[in-house]
Amino acid sequence: MKKLISALSVLGLAFTLASVQAEEKTFEGEMSCAKCNLKQADACEDTLKVGDTLYLLEEDGKRKTSEHVCSGSAKAKVTGKVEERDGKKFLVASKIEVE
Repeated sequence: MKKLISALSVLGLAFTLASVQAEEKTFEGEMSCAKCNLKQADACEDTLKVGDTLYLLEEDGKRKTSEHVCSGSAKAKVTGKVEERDGKKFLVASKIEVE
C-alpha cells in the first residue's frame, strides 16, 4: 500500500510539473526569418526575438508560420508554449499577431 501511495505521489508531481511547463504565455518581440534575415538556417523559418532570447516559431507543426516575415522584421505578439529541444528554444504558437 505504501508503494502504491508513493508511486501515485510521484506521478502527481510529474503531472504538475508538466502542466506548469506547458503553460501558454504571450511574448512580444521582433519576428523575422531565420534564413533570409538572420542567416542562421538553410530554409525559411520564423523566429521571435524577445530581449536576448531567440525563439524558433512553430505553428500547426510547421516552422514557416501563417504570418511569415521573410525579409526584414516586424513587431509581433505571439501566444504559445515554450519547449526546449536540442539546446534550442521553440515557441509553439497558438496565436500570432504581426503589426
